[in-house]
Amino acid sequence: MARLFSYKPLVLALSVGFSAATAHAEELSLGDTSLTCSPAKLKTYAELAAMPEVKRSGGSPLPTDYTRITADKVEGQTGVKVRAEGDVIIERNSDVLNAQWVDYDQTRDVVTAGDKFTLYQNGATVNGENVEYNLSDGTGISHNARVEAEHEGRRLQSVSETAEMQGDGRYRLTNTQFNTCQPGDASWFIKAKSIETDENTGIGVAKGASLVFGGVPVLYLPWVDFPINGNRKSGLLVPTLSGGSDGLELDIPYYLNLAPNYDATIAPGIISSRGVRVGGQFRYLNEKFGGQVEGNWMPHDRKSEHNNRYQIKLDHRQQLSEKLKGGIEYNQVSDDDYYRDFYDREDIARNVNLNRQAWLNYNDRLWGGSFSGYLSAQKYQTLANADGYKDEPYAILPRLSAQWEKNAGNAQINVFGQFTRFEHDEKQDGSRLVLYPSIKWDFHNQWGYIRPKVGVHATYYDLNRFDATPSRKVSRTLPIINIDSGMTFERKTSFFNNDYVQTIEPRLFYNYIPTKSQNDLPNFDTSENSFTYAQLFRENLYSGNDRINSANSISAAVQTRLLNPNNGSELFRAGIGQKFYLTNDNVLADGTISSYPRHRSDIVAFANGNVSDSVRVDFDIHYNENEKRAESYSAGIRYNPEPGKTLSARYKYGRNEKIYLQKNGEYFYDQLSQIDLAAQWPIKKNWYAVARYNYEIKAKKPLEMLAGIEYKNDCGCWSASVVGQRYVTGLNTKKNAVFFNLQLKDLSNLGKNPFEKLRLAIPGYSKTNEVVRP
Repeated sequence: MARLFSYKPLVLALSVGFSAATAHAEELSLGDTSLTCSPAKLKTYAELAAMPEVKRSGGSPLPTDYTRITADKVEGQTGVKVRAEGDVIIERNSDVLNAQWVDYDQTRDVVTAGDKFTLYQNGATVNGENVEYNLSDGTGISHNARVEAEHEGRRLQSVSETAEMQGDGRYRLTNTQFNTCQPGDASWFIKAKSIETDENTGIGVAKGASLVFGGVPVLYLPWVDFPINGNRKSGLLVPTLSGGSDGLELDIPYYLNLAPNYDATIAPGIISSRGVRVGGQFRYLNEKFGGQVEGNWMPHDRKSEHNNRYQIKLDHRQQLSEKLKGGIEYNQVSDDDYYRDFYDREDIARNVNLNRQAWLNYNDRLWGGSFSGYLSAQKYQTLANADGYKDEPYAILPRLSAQWEKNAGNAQINVFGQFTRFEHDEKQDGSRLVLYPSIKWDFHNQWGYIRPKVGVHATYYDLNRFDATPSRKVSRTLPIINIDSGMTFERKTSFFNNDYVQTIEPRLFYNYIPTKSQNDLPNFDTSENSFTYAQLFRENLYSGNDRINSANSISAAVQTRLLNPNNGSELFRAGIGQKFYLTNDNVLADGTISSYPRHRSDIVAFANGNVSDSVRVDFDIHYNENEKRAESYSAGIRYNPEPGKTLSARYKYGRNEKIYLQKNGEYFYDQLSQIDLAAQWPIKKNWYAVARYNYEIKAKKPLEMLAGIEYKNDCGCWSASVVGQRYVTGLNTKKNAVFFNLQLKDLSNLGKNPFEKLRLAIPGYSKTNEVVRP
């Protein structure tokens, strides 16, 4: 085997800064085991116990499998055995070995080095008292060794009684400690009798392991495996733990890395006051499709009249061809109380109607224009409220929609068509066909535009017989004409010593739809839109296709925006508008015709954005000009000077809002008046308080209360939080929850992470362990 030797000019011998005894005492410790970390102290310790920098000879690149030895002194017999002394550097392929002295057995291609050595191998650095190392296969053993490695931003460090290098990125450490902190930080570490790691599989296996936190063992594991490079692997995940109204909740998930493109998790668990449960998730991903299946099952619930309680979720997406894609979504729970018993109030409100849908979407070019088609079938599992009442939507079995668009000069031709088959067990159902061709022209320049539009909306119904109501066919055809126009003016301005570009954007929207009674038409999927600033410029007051309002009106509005002069990003926007009626006819939600007693609509206004680098405001109002009172408004302010510091307050008012669904199926309407306060704020070094208080003034009771404390280790190696929550789940019901979480950097979470709840509850919330403060 070829070898190269080079000799350095003889210089004064350089001694290594640690004696053997000192190395043994310090290098078997990762560092400071106190929970409170001082960066200055850590820096000092890290400097004392730092890995020596790997030295290279600076010579020309070597051919493959050639060895170069550089030293103050080299003697021996070439091809048999040599000894190098004084600042020895051995280089071979990507390996580099530094030592005070080296004996090189060339017949076996093995080096023995001491009294201190540093070895760089496969991206890892090994430092210790002495080492025996085979240069050919990268195997060897060292004593009192420290190992450091970094991969894709994840750092691992360890100290061991012995470190065996088994070649090809495989190591075995005996009587070892390791963590993923910065050098000198041992606020937590895993102590094990042995650890075996393989950089090729990305897996480490520890035997006789315990988690030591603040110098105190807190968790013993006779056997545990873990990823060493961030890759997925099978094995036990850290248990999740929380508490609340149902007592202690514990889940022990096991992760199955079945293949690079699919995996699964099985999580047996227990809720102390209810019983045992098991959950699972299967995820899959392919070039053409992907999705996941989730499920939970509780065979016996001691707090409920329901048994065999379960939840199933399926979400599948697939690219069937270049132009055709589809998907399936399916949701089901065992009983009406499932979300009330196992979820919080936001989930309860979102999951009254559980979606079950299959769909296909097709996109192509047709007749010089763009064509899109959509086919779907949809049905819901509707959950009854606490009083046992439910209002199930119509099932769509099926719906076929198609739209074709083509630009011709300044004109855009649009043809929309839709066929829907509606089905319902307790209401009259049938089929609906919609055809809506339209042409819109766009005339514009740099400062303004005018966009007239003409269309015809035709609807045809074929209704089935229902009880005493006979089957029938009915139709409706209405022309729709509108003109949208606007201008934009800009100027440079400054506020609070900051420069901006300010716009003024007046807008006029004329809309004409003739009056037509529609009380003979069913209402399958239509509801009235909220009266907002955006609604001023929509042609139809209603969503869906069963109701089309009469219109002969002009909407007048103006908005202003503040833009960043450097990149054009929007910082603040405010606007005000009103609709002026030229006729008084109006089509109500039930299809009958009434007349407005006034010629002007209510006023809507809004303002939202940043008024400074740290303050954001949000405001909107719907003012009833006829009654001289506000129908609804909300106002909020948020102070967020830096990550980890946020204070927010919001007030919301509605004069006549839906409050809850009554036993008879009718909604109870009343005044809504809520205040919402939230905060995340440092209360002392590394300690953060989090809180939210959402209070209903009219009902005189809180809807949600949340409070907690978070701690971030000064050196960023761990963080912890305890958060308590109390929230309403129904008209006269409420629940409590407590979340505990300990996050170990780049390793795992112990407990149940409350991050998602805090993010939704506290505007501007930042992950405490990611906050960087001087």
